[in-house]
Amino acid sequence: MATPFSFVDESRNLQAVPDELSTPPIKETPVKPSYRLVANNQDITDLIRDRFISLRYTDAVGFESDVLEIELSDHIEAEPIELPPTGAELQLYLGYDDVADLKGIFIVDELNLGRGTSRPGRMAIRARATPFDRSKGGKSTLQSQKRRIWKKGTRIGDMVATIATEHGMEYAVSASLLKVPLPTIDQSNESDINLLLRIGKKYDALVKPSGGKLIFAKRGEMKTLGGEQLPPVPLIEKDVSSWDVTLTMRDSAGLVVATWHIPKSARKHQIKVGTGEPVHRIKQLFQTEEAALAAAKAEYAKRQREGTKLTFEMTGRGDVIAEAPLQLSQWRQDVPTDWIISSVDHNLDPAGGWTMSIQAELPDDPATAKVETVTVPKKVRS
Repeated sequence: MATPFSFVDESRNLQAVPDELSTPPIKETPVKPSYRLVANNQDITDLIRDRFISLRYTDAVGFESDVLEIELSDHIEAEPIELPPTGAELQLYLGYDDVADLKGIFIVDELNLGRGTSRPGRMAIRARATPFDRSKGGKSTLQSQKRRIWKKGTRIGDMVATIATEHGMEYAVSASLLKVPLPTIDQSNESDINLLLRIGKKYDALVKPSGGKLIFAKRGEMKTLGGEQLPPVPLIEKDVSSWDVTLTMRDSAGLVVATWHIPKSARKHQIKVGTGEPVHRIKQLFQTEEAALAAAKAEYAKRQREGTKLTFEMTGRGDVIAEAPLQLSQWRQDVPTDWIISSVDHNLDPAGGWTMSIQAELPDDPATAKVETVTVPKKVRS
């Protein structure tokens, strides 16, 4: 006989992702971590409480990076846990003292079962974030392969708008990338999301379909689903249980060079971002100055971030989310004060409570990105 824990679909309406990323009212001394799990609109928190072993939720930047993992005890052979159906939908809420905020909506895509002579039976459920308020069960159509040609001059904003409209989503694009023109792009047996990820990588942008909105944002410019800037997370050293920082000893990110030309002209032009060594030349020949500048700035920003990172452990907090600005105070003097959170691992278990492992990277520093435009001299024939 199976345990009553199941993923039966109910008629209650699914709660939508809020327009703004809210945080639970955290007291100075939290009494007890609180979580809720809703499966296909049915609250299963009480049903699994006696079987609950641990929960891990990874909040990171980019598409398909948000993952939920739940481990349950399946030790009673006469009452095995019922397997969730393909595409079962989970909602996760985390907080304190029975005040928990919605962290995400996930689709179950992997199960792991096992037991042995020296260990009781266990079930591990793995689910990935869905890009919609109400999922359709299984993968998004954003992952369906397509064949089409995007004409030269299509702007990033227009491409994102077209794809979002095709999938019934709203969209948001960073102002600095909105009007950047693209070369001719062959989308050959490639999904829309993979296409956007490919372009995002070139322009140092993050692609995040979430809550019915398709977001294409330059790193450090991610906003809430309501379009507001993510609020900074203040942190003093006493807030964390341990921390580790790696600092690069390079003097600068060097110089990045991108080349562009007008098709009807034989003259080439160069955009130079940064100064000094090392020099990195982007191989692609761009069709416009705007596209070359965006690519050069993106590469320069990547080089600024290389080698410097911050990791730390702390008690769970609802306001610590990926891409939010992090502001340190009362830390060791040589540790930079401004960071961008790149990932947050939430861990919950009865013994250890709610803890987090956080990684952060330095934000872009536009002040060091000196920009110079030069015309490449014509070669003189001998």
